[in-house]
Amino acid sequence: MIYTNSKTNTKFIDISALPLNEDEKQFPVISLFSGAGGLDIGLENSGFQTAACIEYDIDCRETLKFNRPEWKVFEEKEKLENGKVSTRVPGDVRDISVDELLDFVGLVKGEVSLVVGGAPCQPFSNIGKKLGKNDERNGDLFLEFVRMVKGIQPEAFIFENVVGITQNKHSDVIAYMVDKLQGLGYGISHTILNAANYGVPQRRERFFLIGIKGVDKPAFPFPTHFKNLKHYESYVKDFQSFPLFDVAPLNNYKKWVSVDDAFKNLPLDTTTRKDYVLMNISDFVVNRMTYINQGENFKVLPMELRPNCWKNGRHQGNDTFGRLIADLPSVTIRTAAYNPAKGMYIHPWENRGLSTIEMAALQSFPYDWNFRVKGREKGTLVSVGKQIGNAVPPVLAQALGTAIMKQILAKHVKSEQMLPELVEEN
Repeated sequence: MIYTNSKTNTKFIDISALPLNEDEKQFPVISLFSGAGGLDIGLENSGFQTAACIEYDIDCRETLKFNRPEWKVFEEKEKLENGKVSTRVPGDVRDISVDELLDFVGLVKGEVSLVVGGAPCQPFSNIGKKLGKNDERNGDLFLEFVRMVKGIQPEAFIFENVVGITQNKHSDVIAYMVDKLQGLGYGISHTILNAANYGVPQRRERFFLIGIKGVDKPAFPFPTHFKNLKHYESYVKDFQSFPLFDVAPLNNYKKWVSVDDAFKNLPLDTTTRKDYVLMNISDFVVNRMTYINQGENFKVLPMELRPNCWKNGRHQGNDTFGRLIADLPSVTIRTAAYNPAKGMYIHPWENRGLSTIEMAALQSFPYDWNFRVKGREKGTLVSVGKQIGNAVPPVLAQALGTAIMKQILAKHVKSEQMLPELVEEN
């Protein structure tokens, strides 16, 4: 079923049942800016197959190869151009041609089902310099995404980024992408999705732009989880029709997955993992934590226990040195979520920060996914934290992948009952 929000004209598709690939077709994916594999794990769980990963960060590449040896990670250091061999930085998408990438995966133009990628978000993030496309280092990578889609001609694509990309000062970025990609024959949709609404134990909002050939306005996955009945009723108030969940008795209702839920499912031996890392915190800082209850932050501390930057009122962070609320999804897990001074990252019950394994659980990574660091047996806070914090939550990726897979399969079978529903307004 397709449901339309009449206020935003955004379409959503019911993903309560996984799509059925009766002919067992292969649906290869080329993954750009793969990171630690969060998006790819979710897509794999929704029926796609990862054909190739392109990733600049060497530690992320180690993580991908360790966990999925069958995935082809593009690391070619040399390239042939105009009869000359030159060197390049492995995984730099700017320096990879469409033809050599297709040759690398043994496919031709038009055979790839999906091109996906979340270009580095720092240029558009609300944290940092917010330079957008003018960022000298990464501000142009959305252009590389468009270049790859244009050359590969996949059946569909997913572009992911931070919510900050929707700000007016970056509006020309989205407008450019929509214009260029629509010109290639893709129906385009974009919206903001909250990971908590799909069963991720984290209130993480991200921007997604999707396109499918032959589908006028592709649909996003309708949420599978809500905070409560009031939240559900508020969410669907602008829909013409919507799923009717069984809300009585309440325990049949899919509620948000909480921090408590995520942590209770962790094995007891997490500290023995090579990618388990926990920030060392002084006794003085631990004492500060004893004053803070769940949902509170540094603002409840006595003045004598606050550092100067927290005393003068110039620090405006609303969750700095805050304690997580156990029965809600966490706040957004950023790259330094192991450091309680960087947000609401104090453990809900213990006076410490979050371990890397707890960060990964709040991002919905499967427990058997290991984070690696090149040349080291054990992980480091900075590298593992960055790999986790930059990822798309796999459970959210699976929801999005399921929505797109359903629409692709509907096209393939060309069902008279299904196809009109995907290409026409309700």
